[in-house]
Amino acid sequence: MDMEILDSYEFNNYYLHHYINPKSAGIFLLISFLGLAAVLLIIFTTAKLQKNRLTKKEGDHLSGKDRRKIQKKPFRFVESFYEMCFSSTSVLLFLALYYIIDARMPQVEGFWNKYQSLILLAFMCVSVFMTNYMDIILVRLAHLNWNDKSSVRLISCLYIILILMYIRFIYEDTNYDSLIMYFVTLAVSRFIYFDFTSKDLVITLRSAARFLPLLGLMMFYSGLMCWTGFRSGFLLTSNGVIVSTLIAHCFMDLSIFVLDKTKLLTHVQI
Repeated sequence: MDMEILDSYEFNNYYLHHYINPKSAGIFLLISFLGLAAVLLIIFTTAKLQKNRLTKKEGDHLSGKDRRKIQKKPFRFVESFYEMCFSSTSVLLFLALYYIIDARMPQVEGFWNKYQSLILLAFMCVSVFMTNYMDIILVRLAHLNWNDKSSVRLISCLYIILILMYIRFIYEDTNYDSLIMYFVTLAVSRFIYFDFTSKDLVITLRSAARFLPLLGLMMFYSGLMCWTGFRSGFLLTSNGVIVSTLIAHCFMDLSIFVLDKTKLLTHVQI
């Protein structure tokens, strides 16, 4: 028994030293900054092109209010991207914990098999509160209202489903089948519920559709992080793909936090 504990300790100690290695972690953080810079460049370049096209079309008829709205739009979208990163990270944190308990803690197997559905539900509830605190502690999102955040978190749910499906079919890991169905049910329940109307459905769809480009940006950013991480050997499949994906997202959040503290985006003009 003592040997098993020692092996477990050495196993976890190996991963701890691997991920806090200054050289490899520093390189991975640099990649994270470069990926974030690419995302922001796409957002602000798109906003600039849209502004030029609208200005050319409207000319002097463009009111001051419309100009301010155009100016704020890319920053609102940037904050929406931040919100999606934070939301995805909080969900991945508890999914990783779910995986660790399920795969690495056989001593609680009886209790786990009996109550894992309730535990997962509790994890998801805590993740919502965690995301709300990340909005305050990491980066204060001044341009988003609660309706925007709700729509972004719905897109984040779709993003998590894509991650789980990728792990399920690429790595052929059947342990995520129940989780995929759980998140699909969560996403569908946002559109179809016991007293919904067609008008409610259209409103929800329109609200979510505004932020669909976020899904593409997140897939690009996290895809870049995971691809370079696994290819370089910094991210490991041996400790669970979902755990490594969480680590990649933590680096993404750290990049967002550092960038926000520099106040560089306050100097951007559209």
